Amino acid sequence: MILIAASGVLLLAGAGLWVVTGRTSPAKTCPEGQTAEQCAALAGQSGDADTALSSADGVDPGKAGLGSAKPSGSASAAKPGGAAGGGSNGGGKYPARYSVGAPGVGKYKQSDAKLPVPSGYQELAASDGQSKAYNLYTCGNLTLDHKYIHGFIYVGTDCHGTVNITNSIIAPPPGSTNRAILVNANASGKLTLNITNTTIRPEPVGLGQKSVPLNDHAINDCETCTIHLNKVDVANTGGMCLCGQNVKIENSWLHDNYIANLTDPSAAHTGGVFPYGGSGPLDISHSRLEPGVDAYTGAEIPNYWQAITAVLFTQSAGGSSLTNYSVTDSFISLGAYGFYAQDGVGLRVRGNVFGPTHWGHTGGCGGGCKVTYAEWADNVAGSIDGTPSAEAVQQPK
Repeated sequence: MILIAASGVLLLAGAGLWVVTGRTSPAKTCPEGQTAEQCAALAGQSGDADTALSSADGVDPGKAGLGSAKPSGSASAAKPGGAAGGGSNGGGKYPARYSVGAPGVGKYKQSDAKLPVPSGYQELAASDGQSKAYNLYTCGNLTLDHKYIHGFIYVGTDCHGTVNITNSIIAPPPGSTNRAILVNANASGKLTLNITNTTIRPEPVGLGQKSVPLNDHAINDCETCTIHLNKVDVANTGGMCLCGQNVKIENSWLHDNYIANLTDPSAAHTGGVFPYGGSGPLDISHSRLEPGVDAYTGAEIPNYWQAITAVLFTQSAGGSSLTNYSVTDSFISLGAYGFYAQDGVGLRVRGNVFGPTHWGHTGGCGGGCKVTYAEWADNVAGSIDGTPSAEAVQQPK
């Protein structure tokens, strides 16, 4: 495994994989150990347009200098695909399209410059106008509810306790310098991060432009973190989660992986859910994971497969071994592979529907890797809209 720093972005290279992980901290932050209020004051003194964490009254993004993203394309003539635009839910196994995420968002296109601000939401500007980070430094027990955050969330080294993000929209604007939720909490304390009924959708940019969260996983784990995603909608990213331990994903939806800004989509090779070097547990259930679909039209995104190694991809690092990994009752579609396990002991994969992919529903374990299964059962092929068939998908060899 080779680590390469390129323009402040960390790249992991190995085994035919390039993973863009982003920087380990925002380009500009307040000193660690400061309270949120102290950091807000410092940001205000620096003269940034986007000054600070919002107070209860909020910060008006229009007055804070947040620009508007330009659509990367137009799909005005397109019609929503699938059954009433929602596709099949597999008989109730996994969510229909546009049925989870932040309340009030409705249907949207990948190219929409911004999501609407539903009634009852408080808009929060980025703490740091340069990096576009909304900083959480010291957390304790914190709940963000009905927030529209115009930035990526930076979870600082001293953020421990329980953080709940519910009924919210996380919308990193163009020029953001890290993934949508960068978890950097250190091992001196435990962090529980619960994200529910939330939409994570970086705003688009055009061909040749850069905004890190568009081409990176939406969130990562940490050594002492417990992360739970429930009814989360993730779009316009390079994947859902770079996470391999103490993570539970359920009733959630991944779609519209973003490559519209890349002249070479293969430069963003990531995985939908990627437990790189993870030890487990990682539990994925009742989720709709279709990164390569244009959800608004129901068609595949051209060249989607070049940017997603697999919807579900496992890989060891430094001798790590993934255990307690399970994927159940989910829709897995539109990656280069659907399921590509290169690491894992006693994997459990049951009751899933595998939609179209470029190379195949599953990929074998190559290069001398060892993968074992405790269970592989009732997995079948399906159509692009999530309708299951009677065709069995066999366990990879």
